[in-house]
Amino acid sequence: MSVYAVASGRSRVPQVSVRDLEENTMCFEVRDTDCSTANSLRRVMVGEVVSMAIDLVTFEENTSVVNDEIIAHRLGLVPINDRDIRRRFRHTRDCDCDSHCDFCAATLKLHVSFDDRAKDLPEHEKNNPLTVTTLDLVSDDPDVAPVHFVSKREESTSQETGIALVKLAKGQELKLTCIAKLGCGKEHAKWIPVSKCVFRPVPEVTWDDAAVAELAPTLRDAIIQVCPAGVLGYADDRDRSKIEVKDEAAILDFADDIHALTKTLNPTGKSMLFARPSTTNFIFDVESLGSIPVDDVVLCGINELKRKLTNLQLAVNEIAETEA
Repeated sequence: MSVYAVASGRSRVPQVSVRDLEENTMCFEVRDTDCSTANSLRRVMVGEVVSMAIDLVTFEENTSVVNDEIIAHRLGLVPINDRDIRRRFRHTRDCDCDSHCDFCAATLKLHVSFDDRAKDLPEHEKNNPLTVTTLDLVSDDPDVAPVHFVSKREESTSQETGIALVKLAKGQELKLTCIAKLGCGKEHAKWIPVSKCVFRPVPEVTWDDAAVAELAPTLRDAIIQVCPAGVLGYADDRDRSKIEVKDEAAILDFADDIHALTKTLNPTGKSMLFARPSTTNFIFDVESLGSIPVDDVVLCGINELKRKLTNLQLAVNEIAETEA
């Protein structure tokens, strides 16, 4: 991915390094770029990564206390698991069918009756409300299924059996059919594949180590205690003469407080800390809803941004050739 700096007449080639990758979260750093490019990547990951979501709900029976519109809204926000479905299915707008078909959509059905379920319950639970969850959604496609938990860790620790949709009481029933289609976040929020996608500049921090080392231990402790626990700390617990940043994400929020204190402690009246946000390096924090693996979200976002830049370059070249 190349971003051209017109003012300086040089090209930038951003470098990406992964800091942390878990089942549904990813932290990575983008270097040698600018804020506009970083924000473009964020917007693409939120709004233009293709995912699948329930787009149409047909109700056959609903005697619960919740309106059809509310249940349909909840179903639309249920993440749909991505098992290569973005490559198997096409967008409805690109399909030859009138509404939906097996090439552009998947069908999920739900039919829950309190009275039918109550027959299998112990006597003392037959009067308790019945919770209808995403586990009750039955798909006609083995590759399309609701995401009940965002990670294996949540599944093992949660006391729930899925995403709750509605509760049924005695004599109530819910029967419906859902049509899931492809889309992206700029069309509707239900197709956004992430619950968090933010970036922040990397802090550039420099300490006057010589001035810090000359302070009394209690004064160095006072500098560390200006910030909440875990933001600052000693580089070496045995030799407490050097202070370093432990939490890069928070240091800029407390830089002014550190400046004010260290100025009063320094005989020269100068701050012992130099801290400012970088203008070329940025840290991203991305959390997936579980429908698409978080690393796929990032890769798809980068590829989509590259595609847009390539198309822009081709369009500019065509205009230049026309005017030549």
